[in-house]
Amino acid sequence: MIDSTAPSPLWRDLRAHTVATARLAGPVIVARLGILGLTAVDVLVLGRVSEDELARFILGTTPFDGLIAMLVGLLLGGSVLVAKANGAGDRSAIGAIWQRGLLYGIVVGVVLGVLLQFGEPFFLATGQTRELATGAAEVTRLLAWSLIPFALFLTNQMILEALHRPLPGMVAMLLANLSNLLLNPVLAFGLFGFPALGAEGVAIATVVNASLLAVAMTLYVLLHPRHAAYGVRRPIRAPWRTAAEQRQIGYASGASYGLEASSFSILTLMVGLLGPLALAAHGVAFQFIALTFMIAFAIATATQVRVGTAWGQGRNRDVTLAGWSGLGLAVLLVGGFSALYVLEPAPLLRIFTDDPVIIAAALPVMPWAALLLVFDGGQSVMNHACRGRGDTWVPTALHFGSYYLVMIPSAWLFAHTLGHGVVGIYQGIALASVVSVLALSTRFYVLSRRP
Repeated sequence: MIDSTAPSPLWRDLRAHTVATARLAGPVIVARLGILGLTAVDVLVLGRVSEDELARFILGTTPFDGLIAMLVGLLLGGSVLVAKANGAGDRSAIGAIWQRGLLYGIVVGVVLGVLLQFGEPFFLATGQTRELATGAAEVTRLLAWSLIPFALFLTNQMILEALHRPLPGMVAMLLANLSNLLLNPVLAFGLFGFPALGAEGVAIATVVNASLLAVAMTLYVLLHPRHAAYGVRRPIRAPWRTAAEQRQIGYASGASYGLEASSFSILTLMVGLLGPLALAAHGVAFQFIALTFMIAFAIATATQVRVGTAWGQGRNRDVTLAGWSGLGLAVLLVGGFSALYVLEPAPLLRIFTDDPVIIAAALPVMPWAALLLVFDGGQSVMNHACRGRGDTWVPTALHFGSYYLVMIPSAWLFAHTLGHGVVGIYQGIALASVVSVLALSTRFYVLSRRP
């Protein structure tokens, strides 16, 4: 007799994919939150130094954050190819992918670091006051020195995650956050005989911690007991010329991440036109978006790995289930945090600042931040699912449409034309996130039906 109450094969498989994605995403979530944790501690410390120091740090990190996001995308090709090679059983090719990724990361870090030397003209061109532009540019120039070590760390971290080994990156990031928590107050406030450097001190701490991360993770890969099986130390010929596919995936992903991050940087510049208080309120409120988004981003990373592995194995049904289960998991977890931001915004804001004026300015933003997070997290998962399936430029085009054709104009309309202020910026983000998740979900549906 057939038990009609037994779960269907589809339900069983979907549940299995959700559990597997959650297991892989757990350490990745901690590692990704660790990246944002570095910035969160920066804001927490400077929020107790002064409103002006916090404002110029937030503005100074604007181009840096955009380039870091682009850096992650540019290096994503290594992760995609490693997941595919691992799924196909071709583990000996992984060392070559890793070496190419390191070389590519150094080149990209140098190029992006040079761009950050021109922060002051950039800030002045966007309408910022000379005093704010000069102070912010000092922060930007210092942060430029962290791009190469961050590139090396990210290459190691993403390739290990593609091999279902996320724990080393998680541990390294936890230790970096501990170091940052100890070093930031010393350099910002001038403790133990050090000069009080304010925002510049926080930027120097970022450079130090990025360098420690790069050294630690590179040594871990080189000294790993299974380095021979992966060909980590095996010399490769013409690493640049043979990395064409890896770079092509990276170009598309870097453009996509860069478009998204640069659009958010433009929003920060829009907030800067509203004044230092608006900029400080945005800097505090946005920490909750950034921190919670990293949970979705970690799930998106795990989803990409699982989609890429299934694709390498030729299992199209598992490609489909891996993508949709990742989306459901992200919506569930991010939605829980969003509810908390609506119910208890004031105590949460006090984590980052004790200034009642900044808290009052940030409070109206929190409900909109909670709303947009669910959709923004979902679009990240669908973006990574498409890329795990080998899609390159279509997600980039969809990101351009969502953020440059929808978010930026609507944010300006709500914030400046209609006079909604900082709240209007977040209303524009919410609208673009809805458009983005619908477009990318449709694209993944089309991809998942292909043989």
